[in-house]
Amino acid sequence: MMKLADSTFGSFIEYLSHKFNFNFNRSHYLTISSLPICIVLWLFRKYRNKQKKQSLDCLRDEFSSKLYSQRVQVQTVCQLKISEERAKEITSLSFTELQSKLQKGELSCIEVLYAFQRVAFTENVQLNFIVQPVLEAEDMARRLDSLDAEARKKLPLFGIPISVKENYNMRGYKSTVGVSKFISKTCSETSGIVQALVDAGAVPFIRTNIAQTMMSLAAHNPIYGQTRNPLDLARSPGGSSAGESAAIASGSSLIGLGSDIAGSVRVPGAWCGITALKPTAGRFSVLNQTSVIKGQSAVKGTSGLMAREVDALVEFTKVVTSDFQFQVDMSIPRQYFKEEEYLSTKPLTIGYSRYWAPVEVTQSAQRAVARAAAELSKQGHKVVEWDLPEFPDIPARMAVQAYFGDGGVQMVNNLANDDVSYVIQTTMRALTVSNRLKQTVAAVAQKLIPQDWRYKFLTGLAGAKDVNEWFELQNKIAQYRKLWIDDWNRKGIDVLLAPAVPIPAEFISPKKGCSAAAGAYVYLLNLVNFPAGVVPFGKITPEDEANDFKNYPNQDLMQRRLKENIKGSTGLPLSVQCVALPYREEMCLRVMNLISKLQ
Repeated sequence: MMKLADSTFGSFIEYLSHKFNFNFNRSHYLTISSLPICIVLWLFRKYRNKQKKQSLDCLRDEFSSKLYSQRVQVQTVCQLKISEERAKEITSLSFTELQSKLQKGELSCIEVLYAFQRVAFTENVQLNFIVQPVLEAEDMARRLDSLDAEARKKLPLFGIPISVKENYNMRGYKSTVGVSKFISKTCSETSGIVQALVDAGAVPFIRTNIAQTMMSLAAHNPIYGQTRNPLDLARSPGGSSAGESAAIASGSSLIGLGSDIAGSVRVPGAWCGITALKPTAGRFSVLNQTSVIKGQSAVKGTSGLMAREVDALVEFTKVVTSDFQFQVDMSIPRQYFKEEEYLSTKPLTIGYSRYWAPVEVTQSAQRAVARAAAELSKQGHKVVEWDLPEFPDIPARMAVQAYFGDGGVQMVNNLANDDVSYVIQTTMRALTVSNRLKQTVAAVAQKLIPQDWRYKFLTGLAGAKDVNEWFELQNKIAQYRKLWIDDWNRKGIDVLLAPAVPIPAEFISPKKGCSAAAGAYVYLLNLVNFPAGVVPFGKITPEDEANDFKNYPNQDLMQRRLKENIKGSTGLPLSVQCVALPYREEMCLRVMNLISKLQ
């Protein structure tokens, strides 16, 4: 037998021809001869990707070490400057109490800052919501303290410490959204809304954790790690504004900035028992924010506010609908806060919904909505039941197709060679499939199982195959939004009450990831671009837990995943979601305030 090692490539081909009685033509020869080249290229690419991953790992480790040093530095200073008891005393004040004491000079800005820093760094040990302290905070506070009484009156947020979600750009800082490649970029400008709040006297003092890419309702990324729920350390605080909800619920912050494109301030608000507001897209500035997906405008993300109490949301909304914002971001329409609408005592027509198909909601969450509606009825408001309008397409599918209109290309490219968090692994697996294959699978699935909404929902991950399909999608979304508006106008509805989440806070489970179905009651409001807020309304009792677990359906994997989170939920918060027509944030806040006073 011929020894292959001693033969030339041509004689090897000749040997194969005789051995297998097969005539090799030129095309066969070229194909076989290209195999070694392909193998070498594949091995080289694998080697280069390994090098890139190692480079990202080193970059992430160096960055984490730097942030740790900054946290230790600030924590050491604030512990020396204020006692734990004094810090607790100050941070336990309500927003209006703190605002008043600062304006009157009964508290100094620097003492208030030290108080919130001390509590925040103490709570952060077990919750991990701080990604980085704002190093200029102390200078900001001292500058404010140097102002006279007349100058202080011009600053509605004089000396109020605020927490800021990591995706908000701040000059000299890094906004990574949990993606390692973004560590190498330093922000050259500050976010428009952050600058507006600073100009109004607020003091940003910590930057808070997020879900990787912000396209998840969870609370983990490979740069900053896992954030936990202050109410139950085994559970998630929700996401993607995870750090904000944990900071506020733990008493470490009074109010902060989150962002919302599919429930990212409302889900964490509900799971941590705090208030949150998602405005109409276009009313709050989104200037200079970091995102992994750019250019998608069918469903717009918004800045959002999260706070312990509705009063704080109202005061901050007044600031970001004032000249403080309009002078920073000229693209925002000058629609000022309508005080008369917020303070009005005119009876309203309030719609309420307890169930939005197809995701079941616990009976305790349904009762919270019904109870809030009943209490408002006693105050003279007209209450009517409202159901989702029927539409030929599935809203969830439209939303997902809008989010990933490019088939996930941007997201996949931004995460190349990076560690992928468990919170988006399932999504990434689907997105890394070629667009052509995704489109084919989507078409087959729709024809074979047309009655199953989940398959139609998943077809959205295939994105839009061409510009025409993208135009059709935007037209459908516009039609669906009009359907909501027309239905509300026909029934005279001013505000809608609905569940915020179908289940209590999810357990942290790296093996199972997080459930997108937990956002079934929030993303619709992004799709139709209605302002929406959540307000806590009661807690789950032992009887509620037993009843919820007994009656929650158990028919498929999604329902079983959701049902698992009902166990041990006694004492966790219940919330009501308030929804208003576009650009009627004042109406939304008015009803949120009414509900907050019912407890």
